[in-house]
Amino acid sequence: MSVPHALTDQGHPLGPAEHSLLLPPPPPPSARAAVARSKPAIALYAGAALLTVGWAQTMSRGLPADISDPGYLVGYVVVPVIIAVTMALAGLVVQLATRQRRVRAAEDAAGAQHAIWQRRHLVWQAGWLCRRCRVAFFPKGAIGPDSPASPAVAVAQLPMWVTATAAEPAFGVPEPTVPR
Repeated sequence: MSVPHALTDQGHPLGPAEHSLLLPPPPPPSARAAVARSKPAIALYAGAALLTVGWAQTMSRGLPADISDPGYLVGYVVVPVIIAVTMALAGLVVQLATRQRRVRAAEDAAGAQHAIWQRRHLVWQAGWLCRRCRVAFFPKGAIGPDSPASPAVAVAQLPMWVTATAAEPAFGVPEPTVPR
């Protein structure tokens, strides 16, 4: 019987281990979850954080007793804060300025991953399970019109077999296309 049918067959349910090995390939993560952070913005945020931590440590020790000039005192206390805030704001500007490019790159990558997942899912749907022998196989023509029959493989090898078969263009499954 087909692998998808074997998973839902209530008359002859599969054992938990066998059932988990026959599950369909998991879908790829969404493009929204795959949007990368801006590395320059992260560097600016980290620099601002380090400067703030250093400033806080300096302030926790107290002001030096020999400071009498108010200008020097303001510079000693305020300038590190101004630099840290400026770095954090620059990081935010960089993050926002590069967001559209990063989203587009994530969507392109997600499109390619989705196409690969579709190929794997089509191959998985074409798989068959022999309940008596406890092996999986692909009958002749199951994956594509000219696809040969596969050898019987242990159920534990089916996920790897599906991935390898989906990667072969000779089986008639369409190549993934990357949106531009």
